Amino acid sequence: MSATTEMFKSNHRFIPKLTHDNYPTWRKRVRRVLVAMRAYNIVTGEELLPEGNRSAARTLQMEWHQKANDAIALIHLGCTDNLPFP
Repeated sequence: MSATTEMFKSNHRFIPKLTHDNYPTWRKRVRRVLVAMRAYNIVTGEELLPEGNRSAARTLQMEWHQKANDAIALIHLGCTDNLPFP
């Protein structure tokens, strides 16, 4: 890692921002943070939005959306500004 590497801090650790050159390292570190956040399975599609209209289901849906939004923020904040996003 060079002295000019941009870093960002999640609640779990410092991670170098994604550049065109460091994807393998970035991917491993972000994955570990997503696992710690309990959001990795949402990102991979293994954990789907809970179904149902009862109070307990709605609570689980709100928690799922919060984890999904946290994962999106982590991934976007973990990228340098010069990477293209759709």
